[in-house]
Amino acid sequence: MRKFNTRIDDRHFQEIHHALGCPWPDEIMGETYRNYFCTGDDTEIAERMRASPHWTGGKKTYGSTYFSVTDEGRSALLDYILKNLHVPTRYAVTYKGQGDYPPSLLPAKSHSAARYAAYLQSECEWPLVEFMAEIASVKIHSRAINPHLSS
Repeated sequence: MRKFNTRIDDRHFQEIHHALGCPWPDEIMGETYRNYFCTGDDTEIAERMRASPHWTGGKKTYGSTYFSVTDEGRSALLDYILKNLHVPTRYAVTYKGQGDYPPSLLPAKSHSAARYAAYLQSECEWPLVEFMAEIASVKIHSRAINPHLSS
């Protein structure tokens, strides 16, 4: 899954988002591919994380301290994103003969833009027309959130 690379101005929520591996909003409450933030033990960041209910108490390993995001922290991040950030529409693109493989999930402004994004993301060297002929369907996976905030 591609990351939800976005700018989060609030440092606290940016750190939570980073610790979880930059998941999309619909993935925040589930299992993410990572859940840790590494910092020095005697830093302002470590003290701030220890004082927050959004982080575990921290575990010392090899001279660093590792914090994990709590369920309360995940929920707070999701609320923050839903209220303050533009999240683009994501499309599910499937291909002919794909079988049981999951669809490609791509952010785009339209169905046709999702088709082209799939081509740009692919590693095939086919001409565009041949690649487009192999697309079986393009469906909305998740609708845009706060479209008025898009830049």
